[in-house]
Amino acid sequence: VRRTGCQLLLDVNNVAVSAHNLGTAPEDYLDRFPAHAVAEVHLAGHSQDPALGDALWIDSHDAAVAPAVWALYQRLIARTGPKPTLIERDGNVPAFAELLQEQELAAAVLQGQKADSMHETEVLA
Repeated sequence: VRRTGCQLLLDVNNVAVSAHNLGTAPEDYLDRFPAHAVAEVHLAGHSQDPALGDALWIDSHDAAVAPAVWALYQRLIARTGPKPTLIERDGNVPAFAELLQEQELAAAVLQGQKADSMHETEVLA
């Protein structure tokens, strides 16, 4: 980033999944990430490996954005300010109303509201 001046796309779900699978803290990675270079953010859901369960998460894009990912997103936006955000859902696409709820939660975070103030567990239930 320093040499090229390029901007980056940050997939927050990838941060959560990779950190979980490697046994590291996603907050540590996020806090070291060059926030000034973030141009776009992606959010998605993940699943657990059918055989290994919680021991292995998969960046499957087939579930709602997890509460832990929302928390990381909120942490990131607090550092970067509002950034264009894409919510990815490639499988198990729910009713439009559920997708709209996720969009509204992302919009609230971008406007500086805390995700938990919107009762994210109720919104995404």
